[in-house]
Amino acid sequence: MNFKSREKLLASVAALSLLGISPQQTFAAQITTNQAVQQTKKITGNVSDAMGPIIGATVKVKGTKNAAVTDFDGNYTLNVGAGQTVEVTYVGYVTKTFKVGGQSKYDITLVEDNNSLDEVVVVGYGTMKKSDISGASVSMGEDQIKGSIITNLDQSFQGRVAGVTSVATSGAPGSSTSIRVRGQSTINAGAEPLYVIDGVIFQGGGSSGGSLGLGDALGNGSVSTVSPMSTINPADIVSMEILKDASATAIYGAQGANGVVLITTKRGKTGEAKFTYDGMAAWQYQGKRIDILNLREFSEYYNDFVSNGWISQDQARPDFSDPSILGRGTNWQDAVFRTAFQHYHQVAAQGGTEKVKYYVSGGMMDQDGTIIGSNFKRLNVRANLDAQLKKWFKIGMNTTYTRTKERLLHADGTEGVITYALTTPPDIAIYDVDGNYTSVVRDGWSSPNPIAQALSKDITMKRNKLTGNIFADITPIKNLTWHTELGYDLSWSDAEVFTPTMHLGNWNQDTNFASWQKNTSKYWQFKNYITYNGSIKKHSFTAMLGQEAWRSDWDYTYQANSNLPNNMIHLPSLGSSTPSIKSGFGVTTMSSFFTRETYNYDDRYLATYTFRRDGSSNFGPENRWASFHSFAASWRFSNEKFIQSIAGKWLSNGKIRIGWGQTGNANIGAYKWGTTVTKFLVGQTSVAYRPTNIPNTSIKWETQEQTNIGLDLGLFNDKIGFTLDWYNKVSNDMLMPLQLPSYMGTQGNGSSRLNAPWGNYGKIKNTGFELAINAHPIANKNFSWDTEFNISWNKNKLVGLSGTTNANIIGYGQWNDVVCVSNIGKPLYQFWGYQTDGVYKDFEDIKNSPKPKSYKEGALNKGTTVWPGDIKFKDISGPDGKPDGVIDDYDKTYIGNPQPKYTFGWTNTFRYKDFDLTLFVSGSVGNKVMNYLNISMSKMNKAWVNQSASVKNHAVLAPIDPNKDYSNGYKGNNANTVYNWYDDVDNIYVVNAGTNIPRLAIGDPAGNSSVISDRYVEDGSYLRMKNITLGYTLPKKYARYLHIESLRVYANIQNLFTITGYDGYDPEVGASTSDSQGYSFGVDNGRYPSPTVYSFGINLAF
Repeated sequence: MNFKSREKLLASVAALSLLGISPQQTFAAQITTNQAVQQTKKITGNVSDAMGPIIGATVKVKGTKNAAVTDFDGNYTLNVGAGQTVEVTYVGYVTKTFKVGGQSKYDITLVEDNNSLDEVVVVGYGTMKKSDISGASVSMGEDQIKGSIITNLDQSFQGRVAGVTSVATSGAPGSSTSIRVRGQSTINAGAEPLYVIDGVIFQGGGSSGGSLGLGDALGNGSVSTVSPMSTINPADIVSMEILKDASATAIYGAQGANGVVLITTKRGKTGEAKFTYDGMAAWQYQGKRIDILNLREFSEYYNDFVSNGWISQDQARPDFSDPSILGRGTNWQDAVFRTAFQHYHQVAAQGGTEKVKYYVSGGMMDQDGTIIGSNFKRLNVRANLDAQLKKWFKIGMNTTYTRTKERLLHADGTEGVITYALTTPPDIAIYDVDGNYTSVVRDGWSSPNPIAQALSKDITMKRNKLTGNIFADITPIKNLTWHTELGYDLSWSDAEVFTPTMHLGNWNQDTNFASWQKNTSKYWQFKNYITYNGSIKKHSFTAMLGQEAWRSDWDYTYQANSNLPNNMIHLPSLGSSTPSIKSGFGVTTMSSFFTRETYNYDDRYLATYTFRRDGSSNFGPENRWASFHSFAASWRFSNEKFIQSIAGKWLSNGKIRIGWGQTGNANIGAYKWGTTVTKFLVGQTSVAYRPTNIPNTSIKWETQEQTNIGLDLGLFNDKIGFTLDWYNKVSNDMLMPLQLPSYMGTQGNGSSRLNAPWGNYGKIKNTGFELAINAHPIANKNFSWDTEFNISWNKNKLVGLSGTTNANIIGYGQWNDVVCVSNIGKPLYQFWGYQTDGVYKDFEDIKNSPKPKSYKEGALNKGTTVWPGDIKFKDISGPDGKPDGVIDDYDKTYIGNPQPKYTFGWTNTFRYKDFDLTLFVSGSVGNKVMNYLNISMSKMNKAWVNQSASVKNHAVLAPIDPNKDYSNGYKGNNANTVYNWYDDVDNIYVVNAGTNIPRLAIGDPAGNSSVISDRYVEDGSYLRMKNITLGYTLPKKYARYLHIESLRVYANIQNLFTITGYDGYDPEVGASTSDSQGYSFGVDNGRYPSPTVYSFGINLAF
């Protein structure tokens, strides 16, 4: 001890003596303190797992803030006191602890945590331990989402979640999927689930071109959709929670009737900045080709018209005189489809301190479509920030901006690119000798060149979206937190259409045309909720009380004009014709109060109660408010001592769940309870105003009640897991327009139609089972195998309509064809039409079989009446409910159900050392598909339109008596005197009598193909190899030499093959997202097929 130290010590002793404190006591304390300081020492070590060092693991003295983070090599250094306990933690691994002894180096090996029961998952307005949830919900983690290699987030649900049906509406880039949670629960009030991203309700769950000013450009089929979900970058997502039953969704009240998808994006973590790069390049290929007539077969088809007297001999084509010398001709499918390139890149950074954490990312994607002329581009940036300003005060923000640009085309419908590619004759070249587009012009009939149709019309949509929130968490006292948040979703879009002047047969466009539509929407959300967490011995409970209000404003302007100066100018204002100008706006508001209470006794008995009261401006003052309750309880019997004594060795988790709840639906748009005003012309110059709809101030909420019973089992330390759910879901007071007779002016042209009043007119019931199984059969250092299987059954039924026993809902296809009917007591959307019974074999068969109402004895004509070789339809009923021998509307019946009996998905993941292989198959069983496209391909009513190869088996007519003399004419049972065998009904028979394909006949006089029948209904069941991924992760010891944290490369194939009996491109045919009625579900109107995608990618972290 030096002099100065001794001097200070003596001064301290003197001062303590004056204060009456014993110097001996002080020396003892000082010695003890010095000993403690001397016992603090530095320890080092390495943290690793079976694969190598772990970077970023936390090594912390338990109960203190004294911590260190492992470096690039997994090493750490920490100053600790002897005897202190140190815990080592890393996300996804079991926490390990050790007590500091005499040694100075501690190497730790962590093992992955396979027990997901303690996982914290997002629920509405908060989080809960997965083991505490009593409702029906499913979690999807980052690995599952990234493993899908998807461009749109909603595609990740396909086949992976029990109880969720996800069917692609289109294979076009940027398109959507039709998602239904536990069946279709509504007709007209929007059936898509509610999407909530970081607490902000996502606006625009699905939008067709029609709502963006593209309706006419995209075709009457309205199946070509652009998905707002395509504005979300899947790489930014860390988890998704799908809430399925009402006990889970009731906290969202009027917005939760169709299920809720809670999406959580990535956030910053403590530590130095971590950068990641994800890149992918892909080639998309549409390999399947529908079997249509090639040139040789088409010439034979044409010659059949000649030989049957439909085309005179002098119009016979000399170049078709010997079909055997002809080649295959133009393959229009090969010309329209292409191998399309796609690439994607994203860079992200995350990090922070104990006080401030951040996550930022930026990405881009460029995807060409497999049909020429289609493309989708996306640019996105995101920033998430968390700041712990005080121990009791935390603030944060989430914000993302996305810009997309799509080049769309009219793909579906009888006038779409796909239909024309299939029906344009193969004897037409794509270009003429001068390099111009050709067209089909035959005897007053023409069709456009499919290539010109795809490339000449410019249909572009640009969208901008800014979404996010600013929030604060205040904890004034222990266990009590006040969360306040302001959320926003702002979007603006431009839709542009330009049709140039062009000459393509009768499709001549002598004047060009341009239109612009600009849409803006502003959504603001403000919410506050207080949460209290408490516990008393074995009792723990949570109480949450909150308030929420939101407002959504939208407006649009539309302008269109024709006769622009030239095809280089696309500004409607420069057109010389009379311009069309439209505009509109709307506002919807909602205010809500809600509460949730949870109770847990000893992790054995759990209960949850929720209540929400919503007020919506979509309803009149007398019915504006509604209340929604739910209750759920569960018994975790695996924690009972008597169960553990019996099955404790093999039963790791067992829980019975039961829940009941109410939700609502108000998704009908603004002003349905009142009336809006529009203008119309009186004469040529005067303008008047009229109401657009009949008001109904009594309209009220569509409500839904759902009961759920579930069982969760975990066996052998959760190596095997089962989840089984049964549900019964009933939707009451279904929102829809009242069906009124046409003489009231509720049908016809939109410019003069008075829309029927909306009201509560129906009831729908869905009942089903869901089973999910997961297992980890093999798990060792070098090899592991994980498997997941899910299967869902759902039975749907329309229970009532306005108390009327014979009421029904009619769904129309293109050209006002009735394609589906929903009758009381039957499933929704069943296909409706005639049942076929082969073909009429001859005149005797016609006489002795049911016939069309227009049939007249002794007055048959091959061009105007029923004829041998025509389709024979079944006589199902008549005016008195019994078969009457007449084929008319009474004989229409159910001819197929587009809803599957069950759907399933199976995922297997294998890991061998640094390699991983994932195989994912999905399927659907029992659903039917209306091959509406096949109507155009099998009509055989024109000799100049190509047909399906199946028509080669059409009914072949031949004379019964080839030697019959017609030189003097013959009348018999014919309407007129005839002079040829093919005009004589008494001398014709069908050679191939077993065929179910009718004769060819110009004009389709007997309605063989112009009516909806089971000819066009096919089995849509399929098994699809949805996803194969082979990856390789660079060992960490090698990554260290490259100064990176991790590197993974992979190859992926999507939609490698599909096993199905369906003859179309793709059996997966969903309803358009804009089609809340579901009328187009299962109707293939020339749907843009989903491609096979071969991709290669890299995931880099440094």
